Amino acid sequence: MRLKAILVAATSCGLMAMVAEGHAQTPAPAAPATAAAAAPDPLRAYIPTTISPQAAALYRAYRPLLLSAGPKIATTTAEFDANYKTGEEHAITVDAPYVKAMGLTIIERQISGVKVLEIRPKDYQDDGTVLIHVHGGGFIYGSPRSSLRSSGAMVAATGKRVISVDYTVAPRGQFQLVTDQVVAVYKALLAEGIKPSKIGLFGESAGGNIVAGSALKLRDQGLPLPAGLILVSPATDLTGAGDTRVTLAEVEPVLRPVGAIQPGIDAYVAPADQKNPYASPVYGDFTKGYPPTLIQGGTKEILLSDMVRLHRAIRAAGGDSRLEIYEGMPHGFPSLMVGVGAQEGKEAMAESAAFWRLHMAKN
Repeated sequence: MRLKAILVAATSCGLMAMVAEGHAQTPAPAAPATAAAAAPDPLRAYIPTTISPQAAALYRAYRPLLLSAGPKIATTTAEFDANYKTGEEHAITVDAPYVKAMGLTIIERQISGVKVLEIRPKDYQDDGTVLIHVHGGGFIYGSPRSSLRSSGAMVAATGKRVISVDYTVAPRGQFQLVTDQVVAVYKALLAEGIKPSKIGLFGESAGGNIVAGSALKLRDQGLPLPAGLILVSPATDLTGAGDTRVTLAEVEPVLRPVGAIQPGIDAYVAPADQKNPYASPVYGDFTKGYPPTLIQGGTKEILLSDMVRLHRAIRAAGGDSRLEIYEGMPHGFPSLMVGVGAQEGKEAMAESAAFWRLHMAKN
């Protein structure tokens, strides 16, 4: 299988920035003077002995990709568009067997002028709850169709229906428009008569950022808070600040090379606005109220500081936040790991299901 197709299989939760430019080629290493002098693998290719066998096998399968130079970074609208198209095609193709095996019912809808996919599990029984999903993709990639592996994993774990938002990706959609689209879908569900205590929001990577920022916006608009939020590997500070942005830069296996995600961030929000709480929710005022939040991530992530800082900000304001960091896991790991039967994925999805049961059962 071509390496970029392998990566798409791993990244339906929003890492397609590494997919779009041709084949990921493994650079030929310079021949060492002796075998003993051979350079060790870079840290991004390190496989911990403390993770499940299935997760370790997955890392081994990705080793050529992890040793590659990474993708060409898009800088023009034409390049963004070309990369988006390539990423979509491969994600949908590679994920098709997993999506088919889930037996999902998928319905195309429009809610308040926003395109969505309504996704239901096999033998669906309506319990009055609904989950709003916001896909990842570095703000410039992805759609509900290409992220069905992620949303479908939540559907399978919970038995709930999911509304996956087809927001306008950058550079055509910036943070104000995108968060408005998510808020519009939430308001429409309230107008349908669904109680806010029966609505949850979740997203991964860029989607986690958008969910967190949208929750601040809907609160500031005087709307009732949803039952809770689940944020998987969220980017919460788009200024690039944070300890692990530096200390884990060589460890990060996905969001690389250093600086690879910045053009997408700048297309989503101009540098002058990157401390706006709707774009960088870590700068939000959580004393005014915020939904219960579950944050999941891994120890290999440059965004680990983003997660820690958001968690601490919510907690410092008296809010309800739970931070769950998994040993040796990469960016956006749950749907990837559950797909290969890894214990880490099973635990993360069970944790998510338990979170919804707890917070939706209160009302």
